[in-house]
Amino acid sequence: MPITPMIAGSGLIGYQVLQTTLTSQQKAFNASADVARDAKYFLENIGSVSSGDELVENRSLLRVALSAFGLSDQIDSTYLLKRVLSEGVEDDKALANKLNDGRYVALANAFNFEETVAYPFQEDGFADTVLAAYDKKIRSDLQGLLAEPEYSGNPIASAALETSVLDALEITSQHFRDNIGSVGSVDDLFSDPDLLKVALGAFGVEDRINSKTLLKRVFSEGADDPDALANVLKDKGLIAMTKAFGFNTEPSTALQAENFAEKIIDNYQWQLFEDAIYEIDPTIGTAMSFQRAAPALAGLDSSENTKWFNVLGDSMMREVFEKALGLPAGFSQIDIDKQLEVLKEKAESRFGIASFSDLEDEKVQNKVIFGYLLQAEIANNASYGSQQIALTLLSSMRQQNQNA
Repeated sequence: MPITPMIAGSGLIGYQVLQTTLTSQQKAFNASADVARDAKYFLENIGSVSSGDELVENRSLLRVALSAFGLSDQIDSTYLLKRVLSEGVEDDKALANKLNDGRYVALANAFNFEETVAYPFQEDGFADTVLAAYDKKIRSDLQGLLAEPEYSGNPIASAALETSVLDALEITSQHFRDNIGSVGSVDDLFSDPDLLKVALGAFGVEDRINSKTLLKRVFSEGADDPDALANVLKDKGLIAMTKAFGFNTEPSTALQAENFAEKIIDNYQWQLFEDAIYEIDPTIGTAMSFQRAAPALAGLDSSENTKWFNVLGDSMMREVFEKALGLPAGFSQIDIDKQLEVLKEKAESRFGIASFSDLEDEKVQNKVIFGYLLQAEIANNASYGSQQIALTLLSSMRQQNQNA
């Protein structure tokens, strides 16, 4: 079992004290035998999973995956999980989209088993590197040609040639920059003479332009295998070219993407830690969840209304905002568009949230969290004199702000 977090006090005061020891407590929690073991196993094995069914059938991997999205209690819902993972989220009729629970959408979106190929030439910066080599080659060839007797003694012909070559270089380079990222196969590259011309010229193998069969084989095979044609020919230009373009790159899923496992493990550890806090103090646990979820939602490339509707559709986020803003118990029963209007209006007037992206600011987050914890403490201790509790908590908040 993971170690139990320490919370010195309840409500706002407990939350503030917890923040001062958060890093060290999380580090110790993550080092717990069970948490560390699950994280290690996930890191070492998730890359070999190729379908939702395989993930569901591996309970150790599934436990981490579900916990990372707050769905640990669904580990025995085998049929439901297989459907969610196999159907994905692109179709509006997919089960994840119909469950009215953002956790399933996030799970299906993260564990996307559709195979794609990420070729090196589709990455940012690839065109710049190749074009720099191509530019250097063309300019060098141009200078050599201008030194020939035909042009060296004829300034007019020399100037005309230079202008023509450099204009063509600019046009060809721009074409390469605009179109290389859309290439999806060796045949695509060969169907565009200008792209192929740059590819061959940049690596000094333009003299093989008419050896289409040879070149296609070189591009397709790559240079990882000693028996690949580029290696057999011992042509450094062909070897460098096929390595750079990487047409032999194997298809992969999101699970093989760089840092995928680390991101899921980080979510898993955070979620377990928040759950442990919630077991001790549900109010502080909810505040901790909001502390992580609010900036993540604020940073999404979505419209203002979409983000606020996400709040209304998430039980934790809704609870925090409703309580922090002092909204009545029946608020959730009114028309959803009216809920949106009221929520946005009161969030701006009470906490200065003119745009949901404001919640990426820790100070704005704290205004909402402190308001939530204050109202929760007052509600939980109403019989002990809410005015006195409010004064005590407000004093604590002022002290915290002075120390910040």
